[in-house]
Amino acid sequence: MNCEHDGSWNRRQFLTGFIGSGAALAALSMLGVPAAGAQPAAPAPPVRDTINGVLSFVVPGNDPYSQHQGVATDRPGGVTPDTAASLERTLDRALAIPLFGGVGVPLPGAAGVAVLLNIFAATADPGASNGPFAAPFANLDHAKKALVFEWLDTDPRFENFIVRFVVNSLPTLAAFAAFSEVSAFDPVERKTTGRPVGWDLSNYAGPSDGWDEVIGYYRGIDKVEA
Repeated sequence: MNCEHDGSWNRRQFLTGFIGSGAALAALSMLGVPAAGAQPAAPAPPVRDTINGVLSFVVPGNDPYSQHQGVATDRPGGVTPDTAASLERTLDRALAIPLFGGVGVPLPGAAGVAVLLNIFAATADPGASNGPFAAPFANLDHAKKALVFEWLDTDPRFENFIVRFVVNSLPTLAAFAAFSEVSAFDPVERKTTGRPVGWDLSNYAGPSDGWDEVIGYYRGIDKVEA
């Protein structure tokens, strides 16, 4: 994809031109998504690998996705099964309509986001499909993941379309999920099942009925004059 443009294309021209490129067609075929006018393919896009690629980019940890991108830590980060599932549910509920309608990427929610990121990943690195993960985006190094987000965030051809909202909100939603309790939360019982990763990431001591410092009067002060 040529990222130097004058912003004069309309939406259909952009999608037709972009999805007609060799890298994009290869990515769509690999991801099980038909190009415009093609018959639907059976395989689903690698949603979980893509979402883990996003979570490791936003909140690196000691997981394989973070280690492969070249930016990792020595403790758990955003990549946990429950965190990924929570982010996928959020995207599915928030984006119930296909990102590109019936043109090129007729998928909503997390699947549509996965296709979008992986198409641009194939442009950032044509060899990204050969990595250890099913999703090209997850196979990118940290810098190239940032480049994908930069392209998506600055391309004027996405102005006034839902894609712009998706790109702007995705890192925020990923960070929110990583620092929340969803990594160790039972949605049926509505209680934590252990210590959430987000608590360790934020150095949160956990819930408390109170602190000794604020029981009774504070340092002998029993009233405050207005």
